Amino acid sequence: MNDEALLIERAQNGDVLAFEELVSLYAKKIYNYCYRMTDSREDAEDLAQEVFIKVYRNLKSFKGNSKFSTWVYRIAYNTCVDRYRNGRKLDTILLNPGKNEDAVEIELVSNDLLPEEEVIKRERYRKLQACLASLKPEYKTVIILRDIQNYSYEEIAEILQVPLGTVKSHISRARAALCDALREMLE
Repeated sequence: MNDEALLIERAQNGDVLAFEELVSLYAKKIYNYCYRMTDSREDAEDLAQEVFIKVYRNLKSFKGNSKFSTWVYRIAYNTCVDRYRNGRKLDTILLNPGKNEDAVEIELVSNDLLPEEEVIKRERYRKLQACLASLKPEYKTVIILRDIQNYSYEEIAEILQVPLGTVKSHISRARAALCDALREMLE
């Protein structure tokens, strides 16, 4: 039995310190996922907290049929989608969150660029963000999980509890929608 499995078992038996250790293992990742779905620190903090409350309340129902991370991400996905359905639109995926030191950053501006080139690059980035914001939550989710957090198709299927073919088609459609939105914006 690995350390995580031991922590899960202890937490399921009421060990609060074990649960706190589990939270510390996943807190940054879940916060970053929620942040990319909402582009709001406050909303991401609220959602991440809500996710871990749900994890705590439902921990005894975790049977180990999937990876624990998959189960936690499924809860995060459902929580974000529920927030969207309840009238609070998920704004955008932020690829370079800047001030968030724990987030994965994608450097888009090089110090070697001329000022004009920097302006052009920032404008492209702004357009990309606007296009990402136009995607449906399920498309944002697959883009985040696959292209930003590097989950496999199989892991995404487990997280979303959909067939592998659905994951592949969502990723394909999300990328096509993103390309169409970029093409339309550039015309």
